[in-house]
Amino acid sequence: MSADGFVRLDGRESGSRPPLVLVHGVGLDHTMWDLVVDDLAADRLVIRYDLLGHGRSPDPPGERSVDHLVDQCLAVVEAHAGSAPDVAGHSLGGVIALGLAARHPGRLRRLVLLNTVFDRTPAEVQGARARLALAGAEGLGPVADLAVDRWFDSAWQEAHQELVAAVRARLAGNDPVGYLKAYRVFVDGDPLMPTGASLVTATTLAITGELDPGSTPAMGDALAGAISDCSTRVLPGLHHLPPVEAPAKFVAALLDFLDPPRSSTTPNPAREATR
Repeated sequence: MSADGFVRLDGRESGSRPPLVLVHGVGLDHTMWDLVVDDLAADRLVIRYDLLGHGRSPDPPGERSVDHLVDQCLAVVEAHAGSAPDVAGHSLGGVIALGLAARHPGRLRRLVLLNTVFDRTPAEVQGARARLALAGAEGLGPVADLAVDRWFDSAWQEAHQELVAAVRARLAGNDPVGYLKAYRVFVDGDPLMPTGASLVTATTLAITGELDPGSTPAMGDALAGAISDCSTRVLPGLHHLPPVEAPAKFVAALLDFLDPPRSSTTPNPAREATR
């Protein structure tokens, strides 16, 4: 599969750091990174793109699979990111990034799995299937409302009404067919996992919000147990969408991993919590 679809490049191709590819979650698009991209692109090329059936990317005929989405991500990497980029994926984007790293060992330098589901329990899968059924039966409006309430607490929503409205509009505005295809992939997961995680050779960080009800800190621990070179990080008080909920905290945590201090004896005040 080619890199068909919308791709946006930010920053400098000649920056001092390796390129960074950002992969958004289901129902969102490349704009989910808008609040953090300027800081991330200060000294590197940042590549954002819309998943198939999302944003400005086409929805090819037929059903969707993890392999389709991994192939799209690989095509973007090969077209824009060079030989050993960093890749960070959120939620379904994390499933895609993990699938890419497992299917193409050695292709990535560093891998960030942000709020990424992994080795879900039967109850967790059942909850995801219920949300898929709701979208199929009642459309994307109720799903968008449910997602916003899962992703942000009421006080944050009250204080950030414009951001909440933008997230809700993005979710509800998806093409239902393309959304349902992608959400089925999210529900079914990657058939290569969880055992395929052992194939990953990239240095990896599993990061999530302390209060994320779907992509839990326990899943981060499971990823760390399955990937040979994987650390975990939990952002206190945050939920499912740290790049929107707390952009500065997210950027500090991400850059702490991508660009570690040269001296391990120098404390990093940006570090929030590690597990």
